[in-house]
Amino acid sequence: MKPTPSPQTPPSIAGRDRLPAPARAFLDQLVGWGLLDPEEGEAFLADRADRLREYLNQDLLMQALSRAGLLTPFQVDRLRGGSSHGLILGGYRVREELGKGGMGTVYLAEHRLMKRRVAIKVVPVDEECPAGIKLRFFSEMRLLAELSHPNVVFALDAGEVPAERGRSPLVYLVMELVDGGDLEQYTMKHGLLGVNEACSIIRQAAAGLQAAHDRHLVHRDLKPSNLLLTSSRQVKLVDFGLARQFSSRLTDPRALLGSVEFMPPEQSHDPSAVGKEADIYGLGATLFWLLTGEGPYPFHEHIGQALRVLQQQEPRRLRELRPDVPPALDDLVARMLQRNPSHRPASALAVVNAIAPFAASGSGQLPVVGRHPTREAAPSGEGLPRVLIVEDDLRVRLLHRAILEQLGCECHEARDGATALAATSGHRFDLVLLDLALPGLDGNELCRLLRERLNDPHSKILVVAETGDQDSLPGGADDCIARPFDHKQLAAKVRQVLELKLAQDSVGALTDQVSQANEQMEQSLRARKADLREAHNALLFAMAKIAESRDGETPGHLRRMQCYTRTLALEANKTAPWQGLVDDRFLEQIERCVPLHDIGKIGLPDEILLKPATLSPAERTLVETHPLIGDRILEALSKEYGTSLDFLGTARVIVRHHHERYDGKGYPDRLMGDAIPPAARLVAVADVYDALRRMRMYKPAMSHRSAIHVLTERSHGQFDPHLVRALLRCQAEFEQIYRDLEE
Repeated sequence: MKPTPSPQTPPSIAGRDRLPAPARAFLDQLVGWGLLDPEEGEAFLADRADRLREYLNQDLLMQALSRAGLLTPFQVDRLRGGSSHGLILGGYRVREELGKGGMGTVYLAEHRLMKRRVAIKVVPVDEECPAGIKLRFFSEMRLLAELSHPNVVFALDAGEVPAERGRSPLVYLVMELVDGGDLEQYTMKHGLLGVNEACSIIRQAAAGLQAAHDRHLVHRDLKPSNLLLTSSRQVKLVDFGLARQFSSRLTDPRALLGSVEFMPPEQSHDPSAVGKEADIYGLGATLFWLLTGEGPYPFHEHIGQALRVLQQQEPRRLRELRPDVPPALDDLVARMLQRNPSHRPASALAVVNAIAPFAASGSGQLPVVGRHPTREAAPSGEGLPRVLIVEDDLRVRLLHRAILEQLGCECHEARDGATALAATSGHRFDLVLLDLALPGLDGNELCRLLRERLNDPHSKILVVAETGDQDSLPGGADDCIARPFDHKQLAAKVRQVLELKLAQDSVGALTDQVSQANEQMEQSLRARKADLREAHNALLFAMAKIAESRDGETPGHLRRMQCYTRTLALEANKTAPWQGLVDDRFLEQIERCVPLHDIGKIGLPDEILLKPATLSPAERTLVETHPLIGDRILEALSKEYGTSLDFLGTARVIVRHHHERYDGKGYPDRLMGDAIPPAARLVAVADVYDALRRMRMYKPAMSHRSAIHVLTERSHGQFDPHLVRALLRCQAEFEQIYRDLEE
């Protein structure tokens, strides 16, 4: 079956005319589809100019393009199957299939122009695709777009491909390509992880998870295959296809989501109701698996039996399968796997902090020389304390080496100062055992130079001297041992300085982790403050819309008022006496509170608010009470929630005083001049301008020029004269705001 012809007209390729017609047509299709760049096609034809007649059909041409690396075996198989559908996704060219799952297929792809490699998840959206899968995939797109964290896979793009001749339409999500594979593959290949490595991985995953929780997202399918590992050992959370917002009910409560081995008990009862505690359980189950190769519950092939065990029994303890795990870590994992969600750690950030000591040292205790935590598993001495022995006497060097290797050290030798300096250039050493009585370079100077070359601030220099006087230590040395000494004295001294270094390393690592935890906490607090701010804004806007709807205001009025006041405030701030009054906080508060300016109209009767004729004196007096009504509403809110709604002070000022006049003839308090709060003076100008521009039942709309004339020439004493002059300077911006936001 021949591939469907491309609707695009491919650019002309030099040399294509020498191909037989079937191959030429196929080459044009490849270029038209975007599977082959014209430049690549021309280079291919130029390299094989003497053999082009051999490519009698498209199959022979495909084989040649595959051998040249211009088509992958995956692409060739798809093309032989009859279609290019799905091989080009937006600006990306699909190259290989990476894996399949319940949420679609993941491909290796590259950007057609930038050649950047990415991973693309693709879901066909035909009639056979369950609606839940579609919704979850669209949800994943949106959720990843909201997340930006070093431990969460980064979403780059998304799009749709329409149906094509019997082929389903496709939706796709473009993500960064993580080069190290997932943790399930890594563990299968390398075996069970050490405590240090496993805890470091879970700590990173918890940090990424906290970022998701800060966005009110629950992953719901944490497991080793959903944790990717980069070549630089960075962990990336992936596959948010089952994620949901805390308030979402997207999931069908009858649908069982997630992997049973890593699923919390509550998720097996009602997948739609789980919270962030489910992810804490998933982290604990993943750590359990990384350290033991098994889940918290024994494996059962029959899913019904596995679910019964999950719902009725207690999980196993980590130390039952991994006795070398520290008891404190065993207790932490047990808390993470608690059947009652409320008994688990309160947040992913709490897990970050609790697991930090085990990620730092691998055991929660300081390792000692001879029992180095990675010695048993480390190949070729990797992970052993590295010691440089600087001694000119070969026999002494060999003796020192024999003593130190019995302690579990990896030893290197230097016979003079120059060799020692060369050895420390670019290489890590935990300890330098230095004989000060070397020929040539002065021992004190050599010690100073070595300290400068050692690229680890905790590395130790132990000098061998004629005296053990600590006060006479050369600059850069950490300790000394006096001649003569026996092997026990040397071993004890080396053990002492190396244990000190390891303790300092652990403290340094913990300090870094505390700093990272503090940063994570600050990010969480910032996110929560942003959420609180959004809630406040929603409250303000809802209240303002209530008043607006009763007064017959148009939808753009509130937004225009925000823009007018901000523009006028910034202009007024350029000259005295307003200069210095307007700062970021002032602008933020006034912009949030302006929509409430007429909230008091809620308390006025409809027959007055909507009266199409001129109001009577009694009716006018009643209307003039609306600032007081609004102030009482906000006063009640302030008494109840004043400590958390600090913006209510600005809101009350605007609501009560935006009808005051600069000459003291306004209402309700007859304030005069600068006694009128600045925020209220700004709103007064903006409110009148917008009222003049709009048509109401009792008046026609004015032009911009007429409205400015009324405000500046016919309203003497009504407005702050400094604001009137500022309005004249920024009147063009006022007109543009009205046009942009006009209903």
